[in-house]
Order: sequence, then C-alpha cells, then structure tokens
Amino acid sequence: MNKRQSIRSRLLLWIGLPFTALAILALISSHLLLSRQINATFDDLLLNAAQRLERRIYTADGELRINMHYFSISTLGSRGEGKIFYRIKENDGDIIAGFSGLTDPPQTSHEPIFYDVDYAGNALRAVALTLPFRRGGEPVDIEVVVAESKEARHTLTNDFMITLTGLMVVTGLLAISIALLAIHLGLAPLNAVSQALRQRSPNDLHALDDAAPKEILPLIQSINHLMQRMRRSIESTQQLNADVSHQLRTPVSEIRALTEMSLKDPSHSPAHTSLREIQRIAEHASHTVKQLLKYAKTRSELVDTSHLESVDLIAICHDACAQTAPNIYKQNQELAFDQHKAIPNILGDPIMLRWLVTNLIENASVHAGGSMAYRGVITVALTADTRQVTLTVSDEGTGVEEAQLSKLTERFFRHNKHTPGSGLGLAIVEQIATTHSARLALTNRPQGGFEVSVTFPAI
Repeated sequence: MNKRQSIRSRLLLWIGLPFTALAILALISSHLLLSRQINATFDDLLLNAAQRLERRIYTADGELRINMHYFSISTLGSRGEGKIFYRIKENDGDIIAGFSGLTDPPQTSHEPIFYDVDYAGNALRAVALTLPFRRGGEPVDIEVVVAESKEARHTLTNDFMITLTGLMVVTGLLAISIALLAIHLGLAPLNAVSQALRQRSPNDLHALDDAAPKEILPLIQSINHLMQRMRRSIESTQQLNADVSHQLRTPVSEIRALTEMSLKDPSHSPAHTSLREIQRIAEHASHTVKQLLKYAKTRSELVDTSHLESVDLIAICHDACAQTAPNIYKQNQELAFDQHKAIPNILGDPIMLRWLVTNLIENASVHAGGSMAYRGVITVALTADTRQVTLTVSDEGTGVEEAQLSKLTERFFRHNKHTPGSGLGLAIVEQIATTHSARLALTNRPQGGFEVSVTFPAI
C-alpha cells in the first residue's frame, strides 16, 4: 500500500538531500585542504627549526660541536603538544649530536627533503638538510634531520573540522528553518483553497476566488470550471423537472375541473364512483406537481446566497399559519403559534421560508395521526438566544418509528402509505434549511407526538 507523500515533505526532501550532499562534500574538501595547508605550515616550521639548528654548529679544536642544550630542542618546531627528535651527522656517518636511530631520508639532496618516519613508537614528520661545512679548512657535508610527532597537526586539523562541522550543523538548522518557513508561505495559497473548500456546504458550487499566485491559478480555474459544469448539469436537470411539472399542472387542473363539474350532476350514475376516484388522483397529482416545482426551486446549490435578506421569522410564521389555518380547522384540528419573547431576524429568502413553515404544518396535519385522522393541536413555536433562532413545529400524534426517522427527508419516502402526500415535504424542508445554513432535527416527543426543529443562525 503506497503511502501518499505531501508536497511539504517532498520539498523538504529535495532541499535536504542536496544540502546534505553538499555539506558532506564541503567537509571532505575542507578536510583535504586544511590538512594540506596545516602540513605545509608545520613543514615550514620544521624546516625553520632545522635551519636554526644548523646555525648552532661550530668548530672547536678541529672538531664539530653544537651550541645547544638537549632540553631546548622542544622549542624549535613543536606547539608543545608533541615530541621533537633531531640528528646531526657527517656524511661519512659520524654522529655529532641527536638520536642515531632516526631513519635516513629516502634520497640525498642539497634541497630540503620531507618524509614520514616511525621512531620509538611515534609517527613522525621529518625534514633532512644537507649543508656544506668546513672543518680545519676541509669541506665537509653535514646532514641535519629534525623530526616532529604529528599530534599537533592532527589536533589542529581536528579542531578546525569540529568548528567547521558545528558551523555546518548550525547553518543546516537555519537553512531547514528558513526552508520550512518558505514552504509554509509558499503553500499558504494552496492551504487557503483547501480550507475554503472544506468550509463550504456540500451543495455550494459557486466559483472560488481566483486572486491567487499564477502557479496555482490553473488549479483554481480547473476547479471553477468543474463546478460550473456541475452547476449547469444540475440546473439543466432541475429545469427539466420544473418544465415537466409546469406542463403537468394544466392538464391536471383541467381533469380536476371536469370531475368537479361532472360530480355536480344530480343524477347518481355508476360513473360517479369512478369520477370521485379520478378527482382524488387528480388532487394528489396536482399536489405532487406543486411539490416538485418547490423541490426544483429550492436546490441549495442553485440558490445565490448573496441575495438573501434580513427576514422577520415571526411575520413568516404568521403568514404560514394564516394560509394553512382554514384547512387545519376543516380537519377538526387546532393550530397554535407560540412566541414568548422578541425574536432576532435571520438571513434568508422569505418565499422559501414560508414554504418551509407551510410544509411542516401540512406534514403534521396529514401524518400526525398515523393511519387515523388527527384531531389534536399543531404548535408552531419560535425560541431564540444571542446566536440562533429555533423554529419548532410539533404535534400530539402517534410519532414515527425510530428506525424510520433518518429516512423521512428522502425524496418520495412516505412513513404511512395510507395517508395522502407526495413524499417531498420534508425533503423540501431539508433543502431550504441547507440553503439557510440551518440545522434540521426530527425527533419524537417524550410526552408523545412528533417534532421538527430548524435552527437558524441569528443576524
């Protein structure tokens, strides 16, 4: 299973790997250059020590002597961290002074010869000088060898490398911190787009703001183009539904009118029974067509929320109650409106909100009694606090089975097949609630009955 890798980790990887490789290469190169430079410097000091040693050779009574105490040798070339060995002898092999066990240089030359040698368990760096000298008027070649242990060279090289490595580590940490900051700032537009999409309603298909860097502008334009195509597809489907529903209204209305006129005939023919059934079917079809039109017009992804206005929900509820009251009283039911305190306005569409309240009242009127006719009270209530307004429509009927509560907002789902209805009432309510950023809750009341609450954000 492949693990997805984020852009941030990829950028860090491709920044960190080259930087690490360059740092390692720089350390290796620095070590080589420093070792060469330090060795050259110490070789110069070693040569200087050998030359100073040469100046201390003199002739006394026809013999070669050296004017130097043994214990002062360590001050010649060493930094006090190693050991110094020397040897002075004539070319014929006679030792004048020093350590006779020091190895001879690999070749004889009048130029200084540097070479490595081991002596007394020490790794040494030596220089050999062949100098012309006169003893009793006779020319003599004298070889001066000065050797120094390598501890000082290694210590100095290690000190430089430790310091350089520390600087590299600090520089690397600073570079990683700067890279993280740069990556965070560079990815900020992408994070803004991601956050904007996450905060959107699932049905919001409006275009994203394209005020973004040119590198991610094609992505935003592609998303907007996809949203536009989805919106057009939905609009086309909804327009087809609306057109079909609208075209059905006229023939259904004509069928209703003809059946009503036929039923007014005083002669009670056998066709009256069929006419009453046709009238019932026509009324059901007319109601379904009206609900389909409302459903098509309340799709949340097609509503421009920028045109929502401040709405007085109290006035909306009064209008809805006045519109539905005649039919409620005709069914021997009661309608109550409960509002105890001032209710703040909400942002919404007045027509859609009126449909929402009307559908909830009509749904309670039709379905509250289950398979029996309902004769109780339907209560419309408004409550509010500083941040939200809650509309509640409740009844005192039989309620709904708990297993079917989640299905009530599905299109064409009917809790009771024996009662009239289209199965679109609560689906329309859910769409209107989504458009208004409201929460819809369907519950059975503890004291009996069913309750629908819609909670709107207050202005």
